[in-house]
Amino acid sequence: MDTKEKIALISRNCQEVLTEVDLKNLIESGTELKHYIGFEISGMVHLGTGLISMGKIADFIKAGVKCRILLADFHSYLNNKLGGSWENIRWATENYFKAGLIASLRCFGINKDQVEFITGRDLYENNLVHWETFMEVGKYVTLSRNLRSISIMGKQQGTDVDMSTLFYPPLQVADIFTLGANIVQAGMDQRKAHVIAKDVVKKLKINPLKNRTGEVISPIAIHQNLIAGLTGPSKGENNEETLKMSKSKPDSAVFIHDTPDEIREKIKKAYAPPKEIEFNPLINWVETLVFWGEKEGNFKICRPEKFGGDVIYTNIDKLIADYKSGELFPLDLKNGLADWLIEKLAPAREYFERPEAKKGLEGMKELLKK
Repeated sequence: MDTKEKIALISRNCQEVLTEVDLKNLIESGTELKHYIGFEISGMVHLGTGLISMGKIADFIKAGVKCRILLADFHSYLNNKLGGSWENIRWATENYFKAGLIASLRCFGINKDQVEFITGRDLYENNLVHWETFMEVGKYVTLSRNLRSISIMGKQQGTDVDMSTLFYPPLQVADIFTLGANIVQAGMDQRKAHVIAKDVVKKLKINPLKNRTGEVISPIAIHQNLIAGLTGPSKGENNEETLKMSKSKPDSAVFIHDTPDEIREKIKKAYAPPKEIEFNPLINWVETLVFWGEKEGNFKICRPEKFGGDVIYTNIDKLIADYKSGELFPLDLKNGLADWLIEKLAPAREYFERPEAKKGLEGMKELLKK
């Protein structure tokens, strides 16, 4: 595979690559491509994590990238997830969340041995260099910038925060250097942390990121697409951040282990006004999940002969044009998308039929009720 093909795989279905020039130089330098993405342990695995994030990992693996997933237990604790309980966070990490990611990877034909899983506890324990790096990063980030960066935790600047909140951004940045990750993956909501990493890397003396020849380099940030929640916009909501799928809003999300009936019911209720494209979650899902951010693909919609019969869309622009004109009805789009999701998620559902995984899923459901 040549450089152009690798760049295409790494960068497709993404909102931003910081920067493509750096990515090209990194590949051409012959440096081993080392990736990382981190996840807080906070709830059920929905399609944003299970299909978008894991699908990008499948792309990276095809491009020859060594992929690592950080199960961010420390970050979850700092952000008060699962009640801020170490016991809950670590139980959920090992018994549900890791299994959810493994199940999701299977939807792309990737097995768990192709990805390295690591917890914060594994990474930080007896690792003096990491904590030295964490403190050094802190030296090069002003308090005002750090406060602006707490949005990566889902918190708003100007809110009254505790000291632990201020630890979070430099800890996330230090993770990049401790892992030696030259490709970092996340949604655009994590951009501020990645920009800090790019800004401070050449100032670091303890643990800078280097290429094969020993030159200090910046990590390449791959910002994947976010997918919209099924409930659509509320009054005053008109941007991707407010419209994105949320695991805290079950009606807005499809989870990777949902049954076919649950998937059909959620898609049936989804916001999908006729002929409207903007802020239409179903159009967003077809673009980012089915067509994977590309113009060409294959999407079959089954419908009765009296309504035009089955149709196969091989071009996303044609589908959008048909929906906008009224040639493609919302119900037909919903049925086609539900069929596609049910088939795509079959490996994940099968994985959660395993006794141990099923037990973990049921335990997580109980934990989230508390």
